[in-house]
Amino acid sequence: MGRGRKNAADNDSDPVVPFKMTVAPDGQITLVGRPAWADRAKIVTVNQDAEKGHVEDRRHMLHWDEQLRPILASVLGAMFQQYQGRSAALREALVKPLKEKKYIQRIAGDAHAVAERVAKEINSSAINLVPDRADINHAIEFVRERVRKLTRRLVEDATLTGKVGQAMRDPWPNDAIMEIYLETASETLLGGTSDDTPIKIQIQEICFQIVGLVQSCRSPCDFVMLLHQVTDSVTFDLSEKALREQTARTLSWLRTMETNVHEPAETRYEALLTLLA
Repeated sequence: MGRGRKNAADNDSDPVVPFKMTVAPDGQITLVGRPAWADRAKIVTVNQDAEKGHVEDRRHMLHWDEQLRPILASVLGAMFQQYQGRSAALREALVKPLKEKKYIQRIAGDAHAVAERVAKEINSSAINLVPDRADINHAIEFVRERVRKLTRRLVEDATLTGKVGQAMRDPWPNDAIMEIYLETASETLLGGTSDDTPIKIQIQEICFQIVGLVQSCRSPCDFVMLLHQVTDSVTFDLSEKALREQTARTLSWLRTMETNVHEPAETRYEALLTLLA
């Protein structure tokens, strides 16, 4: 399952929760919701006319909830902590690289407003967006919830854990447990999609792929690990529409942001902004 997204507002057609940034007295940043698309996102055109082909959404490659929001909160929080009590200096530190690199030319408001604008622009970075099918976008979120449900059942379903306990006393416990797990996977992932709407067709198609994957597992440990890998596969959305340059640049940016956490706040902030280049 190499495509997906965690946040239900990672594309055009899903409702966007109103975006809000709050700053705690110690400078910690909390980002709620997702910003609406900035103008730079509109560079990525999508088909919204079903008569011309599949209806499309703009899709993140690096996702808002899983990568962009935590990175923004960490980096902007570091900047607010660095300049705590010096609002004018903070605003200047936020604005200076934006203008020097010509990422944003006209920036109004105080430091808080500038930080919110940065979050909006990062969310709308064209290099991180691809046009792709809307029905797949919607289906993936339902699929991910089914996989999470299956994972929870392995530890929370008393009937299931009882069967597993009995299977552990079988002469070939791995085979016995895997038989239970595979039956549970089919039941949880493939049930409840009898209607033939475009979204439900995609749900069923993706779930069949996942059931095929788990059937290759030879041990309960492999089964559980594969479920986690499937759930986490949305960490990077390898869309068929993504260009090689996009894949390389976004992954490079992510690696940089994951490894510079101990660098000075200004260094991390300037690295953050390179997604806008």
